[in-house]
Amino acid sequence: MAEPVWASSNAAWYSASRMQFLATPTKQIAYELAGRAADESLEIEREQAQEWTRSVNLLQVNLEAKIPLLRRALEEPGCDAIHDVILEFDFRRRGLRMDCLLLAEGALFVIEFKRSRIGRADRDQVMNYAVNLIEFHRVTREWCDDRGAILVPVLALTEGKAHRPVTWPDLAGHSWPSIARKPLECDGDTLRDALLVGLANRRAYEPIPSELWLQSPFQPSSSILDATLSLYGNHDVVAIQDHAAPKAAIEASTIEIQDHIHAALAEGAYHVVFLSGAPGAGKTLVGLELVMRGSHAAEAVFVTGNAPLVEVLNKALMTSYRSQAQRADSWSLTGYRRKDEGFVAGAATYKIVKAHNFLGKRGQAHGQQDGRVLVFDEAQRTYEQGRIVLGQKLADHEADLILAVQRQSYPEGGAVVVALIGHNQAINRGERGIRAWLEAADRHGWTFSIGDETLALAEFQDRDHWAAHPGRRPLEHGHLRQSMRYYRNAAVEDWGSQVLEGRSSTAHALAQEMDGHGNSVWLTRDLGEARTWAREISVGGQRCGIIASGQAKRLAAEGLFVDFKPDIATWMLAPSSDVRSSNSLETVQNQYQIQGLELDYCIVCWDADLRIERGRWAAYKLSGSDWQKDGLLPVAKNGYRVILTRARKGMVIFVPTGDCSGEDATRDRAFYDRIFEFLVACGAKPLVPGKDVGDARTPDKNWSVPPVDVV
Repeated sequence: MAEPVWASSNAAWYSASRMQFLATPTKQIAYELAGRAADESLEIEREQAQEWTRSVNLLQVNLEAKIPLLRRALEEPGCDAIHDVILEFDFRRRGLRMDCLLLAEGALFVIEFKRSRIGRADRDQVMNYAVNLIEFHRVTREWCDDRGAILVPVLALTEGKAHRPVTWPDLAGHSWPSIARKPLECDGDTLRDALLVGLANRRAYEPIPSELWLQSPFQPSSSILDATLSLYGNHDVVAIQDHAAPKAAIEASTIEIQDHIHAALAEGAYHVVFLSGAPGAGKTLVGLELVMRGSHAAEAVFVTGNAPLVEVLNKALMTSYRSQAQRADSWSLTGYRRKDEGFVAGAATYKIVKAHNFLGKRGQAHGQQDGRVLVFDEAQRTYEQGRIVLGQKLADHEADLILAVQRQSYPEGGAVVVALIGHNQAINRGERGIRAWLEAADRHGWTFSIGDETLALAEFQDRDHWAAHPGRRPLEHGHLRQSMRYYRNAAVEDWGSQVLEGRSSTAHALAQEMDGHGNSVWLTRDLGEARTWAREISVGGQRCGIIASGQAKRLAAEGLFVDFKPDIATWMLAPSSDVRSSNSLETVQNQYQIQGLELDYCIVCWDADLRIERGRWAAYKLSGSDWQKDGLLPVAKNGYRVILTRARKGMVIFVPTGDCSGEDATRDRAFYDRIFEFLVACGAKPLVPGKDVGDARTPDKNWSVPPVDVV
């Protein structure tokens, strides 16, 4: 199987031969670069604000100060072996933008300009650029591996003086034998010296044409591919799967989807495969299996609309890699030294991409070959036309844009999108759901595979049309029913749905069934009591945490701030001794952060943003100092559906008492009392403070509310 290839054309903001660069006025080069910055809507990092400006005019001024330093060095005798100058190279697939690259006979210089001082982060940055070029830029890797070229990272001060003369540090050897062991550090007066030192230590003298280098495909090295597989095979991401869950359905689904992928590509077809499932049923796990270990893994990329999942997975993989490497004396199974594990672990997750970053401007304008097989997690979250994404309005529905980009990127041989669909999980305005993909497939001439159970989902009004569509291929295992979270009793998924649909009688019956399995849903008006419950019931490495709706703004009175977004990876993975850990029970995550992730035990906080009003559920948003009616009740319900289904083993729902004084109208006790009473009617069991019974607190026997359905 060939390795994946992604084009990286049109990535340099400026490129020219050395002689052309020297003959072009500085103002003209700076103007061209500043224009590209404006075209790209470049966002300047805070620490770069003075360096690269906040406006095009200031950017041009700064460039006009830098370019002469480079010009002066290249004009000096001895630099004739440098034949091409590339400025602002945007290595888009890796999210890197490099100041300057010089192509020479047998050498590639990677130059980063810094203002007046050089620190460890600067050294790490330029070394990281060099390593990324070796591991992901095919022409650079072949030039170094097959023809003996070297990479020379350079840090150059635009102001001030370097503290020591430029000396050659030797090549790094070990993991990256073609790269200098550390950067050459210089200033405006000694940049020429750095270039001459690099040229003097070449191993070969073969040039590389700039056109060939600039058009090089993005192709991860076999070592990085091996590292990815090793990481995935050995990692322990408890937030993704629970090994006690049955795997038969997941295995059957994975095998069938692989067959449909293979058939489509064999025919050169453009094809969408749909896999739907309940929250926590294992859709993400199927997607990762396809990308990391499937028969088309080498040309597959995992794309997700769930950015927090990417962060948690990446950090979990890196942590796992360290633990694996520590078992070896000096080398890991993938052939890298232990000291290099940080880069390798981060680089190996190149196959996991945030959805909106995948598309971006490059997708609309040029097409970026990010993988012939796209596994698109949380595919129901793609946005409608006109929604602001990455600072711009979508020119078309996002699903249409993605299918158009894939066909453009792969004009021959076909392409496949595997759409992983979570039903009843639309939690953002402007999300179009599964129909977006079916309609896009129809408009763009793509065929699709979809199962009857997926078509039976509630959001379809015209399922018969799609069932009989000539482009449809049936799927037998296209829907995952069983949750992997409550592996002892899956009824909690149904219980949450019945609550949100206002069916207290059905919910109460389900709650009694769960009670019989030891999976009671607990209820309290005391946040301190909820914390005590979570701390007592969690043992060993189990995770607990506080979660709430993103609109639960009046939880601020309880010391919980849903607008504050703790780093999700640290929150999910840090040990209990770390105050940033979910186990500290100090910070809260909302549905946008926690979707797709799970904890063992959850404290679910219910605020007045979703309340019972005249016998019906009603949604509200806090605007200024008062609640305002929110017309998107289904979105609000789905937000609570997410937080009610994050716990694998147990949860307690916290409903505040509200303001007892009656002075705070936003915390009217009646709001919360009606919610609490309805949850009791649905079978949730109130805790009695201070009484321990096994895994949970004793329910308050005095609480008994007759089941009364609401809408």
